[in-house]
Amino acid sequence: MKKSFLFLALLFPLLSLGQQSPLYSQYMLNDFVINPAIAGSKPFFPLRVNAREQWEDIGDIAPSTQSLSFHAPLGDGRVGLGGVIYQDKTGPTSQMGGMLSYAYHLNMGKLSRLSLGVSAMLYQYKLDQSGLTTQNPDLAIDGTVYSEMIPDASFGAYLYGKTYYLGVSAYQLFETTFKEASLNTFGENKGVRHYFAMAGYLAEINKSLHIEPSVLFKTIESGPLQFDINTRVIFNKKFWTGISLRTDRSLIALVGMNAGNFHLAYGFDYSLTSIASQTSGSHEISIGINIPDPRNRRHVYYWRY
Repeated sequence: MKKSFLFLALLFPLLSLGQQSPLYSQYMLNDFVINPAIAGSKPFFPLRVNAREQWEDIGDIAPSTQSLSFHAPLGDGRVGLGGVIYQDKTGPTSQMGGMLSYAYHLNMGKLSRLSLGVSAMLYQYKLDQSGLTTQNPDLAIDGTVYSEMIPDASFGAYLYGKTYYLGVSAYQLFETTFKEASLNTFGENKGVRHYFAMAGYLAEINKSLHIEPSVLFKTIESGPLQFDINTRVIFNKKFWTGISLRTDRSLIALVGMNAGNFHLAYGFDYSLTSIASQTSGSHEISIGINIPDPRNRRHVYYWRY
């Protein structure tokens, strides 16, 4: 019980900031989920299933995220379409919905392309007070379940070549207020606009060894800037391991493999803060299939293993 109260105390400030987008540690393996402009940019059709359990050992209030995504190029490859279905739960709040993405790719010389993309989103936002227990009775927390369907949108740009990529995106553009939720519970519950900027480079050491440094910057309006610094070491274009350092004082270990068209990856987050004494860490797994493109589009521009 003491542990639950501790983490509820940590979650309440986040809830008062408004609706937050799901957190991913392996975004570099499925970057489409944070940038719609990536739709149709690969030389195959990536189907991905991701599952993340954050702050293990603290029970039902721990953040939990699952997603299913797919995208592919159309026609001559200038247009990309994709979609994501996801569920995200943090304490008494949850989101379940999806998005459809459209991207248009422009040639920028012989070895680079610029893509612009948009997504239409629709999700159910729910605030369930029935699972909350407080040390002192609070009339504002009466067990009511609030639920509302919310439309939203996102935008992104993505410049990519065989050895690099740069991308920017913005999510929850409408900043919709969750009207049904009581303001006395967590304050104004409003969608908060999220901004992402990412970059990466693939360095070939030799034919069997590649190193991929990358960085992700993310922030919300009126919120602090957070960034991840990542490095992956890729062996024989099949196996890889990596590490990430996040400015919220988290250390993330990554490992994965590609066996033919099959993709498998695992990430473990370890907090460097006092939270570490209350939980054994966070786990994230990604399973996928790279469906071959029979028209062999994008191989000139695609760089990642």
